[in-house]
Amino acid sequence: MITKDKPHVLFISSWYPSPTTSEGTFVELHLLALQSRGCKCAIMLNGETTFGNYVKAGFDKSKLLNFRRRDDITFIENLAVHKRPLRYSRDPISERKGNILSASVKNLKAYISVHGQPDVIFHHGIFDYTYISKYLSEKFGLPIWYMENSPNIEEGVFPCANPFDTDEERKKFVKNVERRFAVTSAYVDKMERIFQAPFELVPNVITDDFFVDNPEPLPTKPFVFCNVAIMDSRKRQDLIIEAFAQAFGGDDNYRLVIAGDGKLKQPLVDLAEKLGVSAQVDVPGYLNRDEVKDLLDRSNVFVLASRAETFGVVVIEAMARGIPAISSDIDGTREIIDSTNGILFEEGSKKGLTQALRKLVSNYDIYDPAKIVEDVKSRFGPDAVKKGLFKE
Repeated sequence: MITKDKPHVLFISSWYPSPTTSEGTFVELHLLALQSRGCKCAIMLNGETTFGNYVKAGFDKSKLLNFRRRDDITFIENLAVHKRPLRYSRDPISERKGNILSASVKNLKAYISVHGQPDVIFHHGIFDYTYISKYLSEKFGLPIWYMENSPNIEEGVFPCANPFDTDEERKKFVKNVERRFAVTSAYVDKMERIFQAPFELVPNVITDDFFVDNPEPLPTKPFVFCNVAIMDSRKRQDLIIEAFAQAFGGDDNYRLVIAGDGKLKQPLVDLAEKLGVSAQVDVPGYLNRDEVKDLLDRSNVFVLASRAETFGVVVIEAMARGIPAISSDIDGTREIIDSTNGILFEEGSKKGLTQALRKLVSNYDIYDPAKIVEDVKSRFGPDAVKKGLFKE
């Protein structure tokens, strides 16, 4: 058990946000939160390319590793360059894997020469790179902590992004790590059932910059509902538009903003037009973090209609800005939302969501922005998460 005040943490993650997508933002937030509480952190960004493409990029790894950069995060650019065409290899899969692992050792050694050796590898998700974390653990004598965030893992279903690991190898990886984490009690139970190994509860986190000081209730003219999420069918933005149209269609005092990246933007725009609410519904597409804050600060209510969420970071982000939330009654948000900060409705029910929208408007004055912020900070702020990871 690592208990030192300022542990050194190396993140390796199956996901990390790009300049134009938000997937993996929760990993970035975990790193920033721990760093803000005195931990020394870095993240290894992984990729591979041919020697020809490396030359075309001017030997600049950053051009071939498409991740969102920040000056306050230390990145280990683990780009494996295949010096000969893999089609000439007798075993191209093994050669690929060997090149990636060799690069990971070389790049971690370079990092250690400047920053010192990490105390632990914090691996997020069995979707990818477990083979890298396992190899570096063995080479450098580092313990591994593992956190699972994917809603797609089920008994016997373990999606994988690479051809190097079998399901059994990744299950063995989970069983052999030093500690395992999941972000809700329901997910702890699920992961323990699937992997037959103990998990600990450590929720996702909101960094200090997202909490608003002394929030006040917003004007209700216009009354703005918002949603921020990847635009895919699992998030059910179509249901939000349908329920909004049924509840407030034709009343210009009510507005809906649906933001996020994904292929469903135009179908959602088309749906709003079909239902006659295009003048009330805005679908701006991808927003960066500051733009998300701005949207939340001019919204009265956050709405989530997902079929499933392991947690629902965007819900606590909304609450960190002092606004209540409406969500489908699913495992992730069920442990966040109560009568003091929002409303749950039956997953998939247009009638239930329509009623929730109307009910929250009618009872808007009962939600205290300052109490919502105080509660979410105590449960999901950096101090709470560091305490859960680094127990005395």
